[in-house]
Amino acid sequence: MSERHEVISAFIDDEPFDPQELASVLSEPSGRALLIDLVALRHIVQPDDVALSGALTSRTSSRLRAVGVAAALVLALGGGYLMGQSRSGAIPADAPAPTRIVEGPAAWQAPLPRSAQ
Repeated sequence: MSERHEVISAFIDDEPFDPQELASVLSEPSGRALLIDLVALRHIVQPDDVALSGALTSRTSSRLRAVGVAAALVLALGGGYLMGQSRSGAIPADAPAPTRIVEGPAAWQAPLPRSAQ
């Protein structure tokens, strides 16, 4: 294989290549024919389960991500609930006794209804 056609092989194999050299090789009919031949050869030689494993890997990783997010959410909600339960016993149920009583003007004090007297 010539040096000019190695850039097509590098492109097909996901290896580093010079884009300008690839463009110049593909501008020739022999370069385009080689690219088509190599893609067809790869399609014939590559087993079907390799293509499926790539699809399954992305589907599996998205499912694992969803399970991880759900687990984090359950952990956060459960932890918040337990923390709230542990702190609820520390708060006194009764209001503290007043230390000072402030009397307002007589105009503020409404007369009590007859039923309360």
